[in-house]
Amino acid sequence: MRKRLWIILGIVVAIAFIAVMSYCVFSIGKIDVDTTVDMAVMTKEEKSEIIEISGIRKGKNIFAIDENIAKSNIELSMPTLKVISIERAFPNVVYIHITRRTPVFWMLLDGGKYAILDRELKIIEISDVYDTSLTQLVGVKAESVALGEILPDSKVLLNLIKGAEANSFINARFSAFYRKVVVEENYIYLTSNTGVIFQLPISQNINESVMGSYGYYLYNASERGRNSGYIYLDEYGWYWKESL
Repeated sequence: MRKRLWIILGIVVAIAFIAVMSYCVFSIGKIDVDTTVDMAVMTKEEKSEIIEISGIRKGKNIFAIDENIAKSNIELSMPTLKVISIERAFPNVVYIHITRRTPVFWMLLDGGKYAILDRELKIIEISDVYDTSLTQLVGVKAESVALGEILPDSKVLLNLIKGAEANSFINARFSAFYRKVVVEENYIYLTSNTGVIFQLPISQNINESVMGSYGYYLYNASERGRNSGYIYLDEYGWYWKESL
């Protein structure tokens, strides 16, 4: 009986020892912020602010980090930043990998200010002015727009952007080609920098419509069709016409 008690006690002590050692070994000793090459070099103060906002603390067990909470903390407080990932470098180092969001769209808000959005339709700035080099977004409800949040009810628009990016129109290239996006009840109208309007039916496959309409513009439209009029889809395929 006594031997069994000693065995149980030994097991308990071993478990406690392992738990203490694990906590000590995996206790966060260093937190660093790593940026992409296209970002300006960050100061120690800027990195310290990001770490503070993240909620990740030295001394905390590395397994106890909640990446989603840390990411949300940073992106809501600093809307112009995007957290790419939060990396655990065992046994006790954490790296926060970030990049800067690129403005792509602007839209007029109900109060007369302008929301600036990136390719994920996140509101990265609310300003008194807008950048004319960005794409204007029209016809989107703006009552509940909040800084640092994704534009509400934006699934169709995100699919549209996905289609444009399949044509290599990413960030500044999107704004350079499409100068306006107008959302209506049944269609979305994209106006190119050359003056052509692409009429796209609203659907879950609008990304395919973006690719199809651009393919027609690029390979099938006449010189006139690449500089004016409408490109639209009917039951037989893509066509150009002078006006609606």
